[in-house]
Amino acid sequence: MREEIRDRLDAEFDSYGVVAQLHDVPPHEVYEVTVDGDRAVCKLDTGPTGSAGMEGRVTAFVGEKTTVPVPAVFDCGRDYYVAAWHPDAPEPEGEFDPDERWATAAGRGMAQLHEETAHHLDGYGQFQLPDDKSDCGSIATTGHQEWHAAALDYVRHYRPTLEQYGHADIADDVIGFLQGHPDVFAGAGEPVCCHGWATPEHVAVQDGEVACLVDFEHAIAAPGEFDYWRTVMPAFGPDGPVEAFRTGYESVRSLSDDFADRQQLYVVLHLVYFFESLYVQNQHTPVETDEIAQRLRSNITDTLNTLR
Repeated sequence: MREEIRDRLDAEFDSYGVVAQLHDVPPHEVYEVTVDGDRAVCKLDTGPTGSAGMEGRVTAFVGEKTTVPVPAVFDCGRDYYVAAWHPDAPEPEGEFDPDERWATAAGRGMAQLHEETAHHLDGYGQFQLPDDKSDCGSIATTGHQEWHAAALDYVRHYRPTLEQYGHADIADDVIGFLQGHPDVFAGAGEPVCCHGWATPEHVAVQDGEVACLVDFEHAIAAPGEFDYWRTVMPAFGPDGPVEAFRTGYESVRSLSDDFADRQQLYVVLHLVYFFESLYVQNQHTPVETDEIAQRLRSNITDTLNTLR
């Protein structure tokens, strides 16, 4: 993989060096590099589900259109991007505690991201790579005018991996539920740039403010509540500072009065992603993977049953 990185850096920069590998979890690898004398980070796809090219474009877009602090993007291609080393970025292998201080600042920062991108998107859905290598900061979505249609596409996007490992029926159950309930997302809100995984390892906080937001590999144009529940689910336990996170968010941007009524819908969507990630990242033994898969199956089925 280092040779592939060198090929891309050699094509775009006068001088470069590969310093160290920072992260190696499929479908991406991340390296510390130098480019034209600047300290930088290079992220590269290692498999067909990788999204480094999209991530680079979304990061550049956020840097250009918002006041949210993100690394400056030097270059992006279809399967990689190179960004400046940000001194305030979270440590790659750091210890993180989503305490009340973090929750308040992160909620405020997420709302800032949503508020400042709301009028720059062409619809709901996954961000798309252009056919040619245009400006890194230019992005487009799948262009759905309704979040319900984009949510269906979201599940279909992950279905092939679930099918490969014998769980297509779970994806089909979710798709069938959504098709049978066309108004289930009514009132969810306009499309905004959702980070997709705004947990402490991706959101650095200093002095009560977001200091750096990284890793937009899960970004999607969706209602802000998609991002809200995507963070709350993995970041906070039952006694976690969820109210502080919500207070921080609503100090910038209001959530709809009925947004909590749709929580379980987002639980299902996010569990579908976790299911795909279980196999793509491949971080467990076969026995552990099977146990986790069975729990995910049960959780999705049980949640759908409560929604029916």
